[in-house]
Amino acid sequence: MKTTNPYKIEVVAYDRLWPNLFKDEANRIQKSLGPCLKEIYHIGSTSIPGMPAKPCIDIMLGLDNIDDIHFIAEKLTQLGYDPARRQIIPHVSFFTQRQDQAIRFHLHLHERGSPQIKRHVNFRDYVIQHPDVAHDYAQLKMQLATHFADDIYSYVAGKDKLVQEIDAKAKLWKKRKRDYPPQNTGRMAKDWSYEKLVKAMEANLNVHRTHFAQYLNQVELVRVPGFTLVNSGLTDDTFNYALDADFSSSNANKKISEVTDYFTQKNNPFSWWISPHDKPSDLFLYLENKGYENTENNRAMYFDLDAWDGEIFSMPELNIICATDEKTLHDFALVLTNDEFSFKTYFSWVASILTDDDPIEYYVGYVDGKPVVRGLTCYFAQVAGLHWLSTAPSERRKGYGRAMQEYRLKRAKDLGYHIAVLQASNEGYPLYRQLGYKACGHFREYKIRQAASLKKALNVDKR
Repeated sequence: MKTTNPYKIEVVAYDRLWPNLFKDEANRIQKSLGPCLKEIYHIGSTSIPGMPAKPCIDIMLGLDNIDDIHFIAEKLTQLGYDPARRQIIPHVSFFTQRQDQAIRFHLHLHERGSPQIKRHVNFRDYVIQHPDVAHDYAQLKMQLATHFADDIYSYVAGKDKLVQEIDAKAKLWKKRKRDYPPQNTGRMAKDWSYEKLVKAMEANLNVHRTHFAQYLNQVELVRVPGFTLVNSGLTDDTFNYALDADFSSSNANKKISEVTDYFTQKNNPFSWWISPHDKPSDLFLYLENKGYENTENNRAMYFDLDAWDGEIFSMPELNIICATDEKTLHDFALVLTNDEFSFKTYFSWVASILTDDDPIEYYVGYVDGKPVVRGLTCYFAQVAGLHWLSTAPSERRKGYGRAMQEYRLKRAKDLGYHIAVLQASNEGYPLYRQLGYKACGHFREYKIRQAASLKKALNVDKR
């Protein structure tokens, strides 16, 4: 998937002045933002001694509260930065830049506790401490800069696999930084607006669907202007999808064709998920005109944890654990599946990279040693996202689903969260309403018609 860009790639030898340029700029930013800024890091190649790099100082800002982004962006424009624009995770990550006489500064803005902060800082520290890795990375950068001097997207794409490998090693590295500020768990539930709820849910879902793809070399994660793609290479479309559409109506047919062609060439089934703030707002019409069919509709719902007393449904026979290894993650996978190989394979991959500082927790409920119910929670964007609640078909209507749901709600409340969010199927929506959840939007799945017909024939809800 190639998009040309006139931006000239210039990779130069390491400059000993780069750390000082960072320190001076960091001081300017800290003075301007004050308590809004919780952490600031020099990241990217200019932060690695001896590493050739584009003459650009990348700076990671860990903000106390992303809700202050308009105030923060205004402060940064007063320092000479461009207006902030969205970055890789919708609504909660931003980017801006300014050109100095000698060098360009890039600012990456995330809320404290973001896994993106950890990923970039861990990458930097790992490469600094592993000279052989630094050498390989430097060589690749120089080669790519020579071959793609006028094509920034090909230059970046050429680094993706090695960056992914280094990210995975840095994530598992025992000496990685551990003392990051905790995530912001949000304001009281009564103070949340409808728009903030929906945007938080979209950001949470994005992290749920892309977090591990960043580290798994079996998975291809494509983040380009306009959309995000995840391709596992597996034959179950649960693990292959397009999301986060952000393009104009005039460009819609072109972008849809790019996504369709990508997965068609890979010969993998996939789904396209539409979120409430995806663009264009009538994306579904463009998809239908390009041969897609609506296969699933889920209600976005939220739960007020502040108003809940925290009492959970007691089931002594049900033993709920956090799945942290291959055995328990296989149990998680096989509670409900119509493609056992794909599910076991994917969660074997997850087991190889899972650490205790991931924003996602997997839970399995057992009765007499048999896995009967599962659910995962993604903690991100100031909410606890409750995903993948499933009960084994032979164990339904016994209360296990409710017990798992309340277990996760209690966990989120104990961690200080005020809001839990989920996507409810048409069948589950009435029950969730009875339990106190409130609707706030829709998420829709689309598939190419042939694949859509197959899903309807199988009639399996994998969510």
